[in-house]
Amino acid sequence: MGKLVPDARLDIFLAAIANECTRVTICSTQPTTYTEANATYALADVTVTAGAGNGDFTIGDGDTNGRKLTLLQQTGVTVDTSGTAQHIALLDVSGTELLAVTTCTSQAVTAGNTATINAFDIEISDAA
Repeated sequence: MGKLVPDARLDIFLAAIANECTRVTICSTQPTTYTEANATYALADVTVTAGAGNGDFTIGDGDTNGRKLTLLQQTGVTVDTSGTAQHIALLDVSGTELLAVTTCTSQAVTAGNTATINAFDIEISDAA
């Protein structure tokens, strides 16, 4: 017998991230807490508008199946601290919560310069 989780249910999880995310940080190592993502390992940050479909986030079909949340490219992100960018974190500032973390191409960044956070997806595969 097959398994099924309707797209609408997968979208609830993805929308929760989009609806609560107000800051995206570039981090020097993988954060596991809000404080690490927001301060300890943060090299740069950008404020985003929470909510799916608002210009910063979209929800749609996954690349092969399931559903995905896409953070669109963020440009002109001011680097506050020099270091090597290795991770990107999504944060809920008002709730002081770490929502998600992904890797990025390892790259040195210099304080005072700007960086670009390329678009990326958080995907949930269909039930198997």
